[in-house]
Amino acid sequence: MENDSIDQSEVSKHARLVEVPGIPFREPHVWRIRSDHFPASSYIIESDSALRILLEPWIVGAQLAYLARSSSVDFLRTAFAVSREFRDSNLENITEVVPLAGALYYNVAEAFEQVFGETVSTCFIGAKRHLTPSGWVTSLAYENFEAMPAKPVILIGDTIATGGTSESIIQSVLDHRGDAKAVIVYAIAGGVRGAVRLKSLADRVDVPFYLFYSNAAFGVEDNGTDMPWLHPGTICSPEVRNRAIEAYGPELGRRWCSVWDWGDRAKNPVRHLEQLRARCERELAAGVSGNTRRILDKVTEETARALDRIRRPLSPVA
Repeated sequence: MENDSIDQSEVSKHARLVEVPGIPFREPHVWRIRSDHFPASSYIIESDSALRILLEPWIVGAQLAYLARSSSVDFLRTAFAVSREFRDSNLENITEVVPLAGALYYNVAEAFEQVFGETVSTCFIGAKRHLTPSGWVTSLAYENFEAMPAKPVILIGDTIATGGTSESIIQSVLDHRGDAKAVIVYAIAGGVRGAVRLKSLADRVDVPFYLFYSNAAFGVEDNGTDMPWLHPGTICSPEVRNRAIEAYGPELGRRWCSVWDWGDRAKNPVRHLEQLRARCERELAAGVSGNTRRILDKVTEETARALDRIRRPLSPVA
């Protein structure tokens, strides 16, 4: 079951973002999250590519794939800089575990080839969340660990809200390979509740554990899925928060999920865009302030353009 007892606003109030020394690059900016509720090695990567995904909900298709891959490049460069286990490993020990199916669109394997000039071994695991009267429950439907070497460094990219799915996946991987050298997890959108849950996992397994979120650790709504920028539990730098307010305003920034439904956005962009357009229409019909109306008009216009691009006749690129 999902754990929703944590007071996220209290976690956010007492968390600190600390500069990470020794990073051999200036961009992206990297913060370490100091909190008793997070895994000890938890970081925020201020990836511009990921930030566009989180601030421009009309981005889908090839542009979403490109930005997701670019953000995974930022993740891999940062993880390599901070994880000794990653740096000390040979190529044959590195394995990506792909949670099916939304995580496919993080494009970690393509990013790995871009950063390191080689392909990475890949394993797959199928997981699905089910909403029950008592909360969200995760079931694992498929596992393929054929490519898993001995003493692996495990890379996982996936969106994390409450962390139940990630916990089940990581535990299954460690049950299969108890000799793992490290587990390194990345989320373009990651929640405070998920980090709390993964700390519990990290505390009970004897494996170095690294958690990387892009741009923020988001407060998670009671529905267990939505992660708004301006949730009182959200942790981010003032600069990133200001960019979110500029993009969404205080009203939408508090109500709208930062990443929307990642699976729909990646796998079914037309449905995502139609739902986004319908949400804008409902907001406008309900009556909003002048600034919020301006933002909604922009989102509506960009969403219409994105739908037009998808629905245009197919033709080869030059």
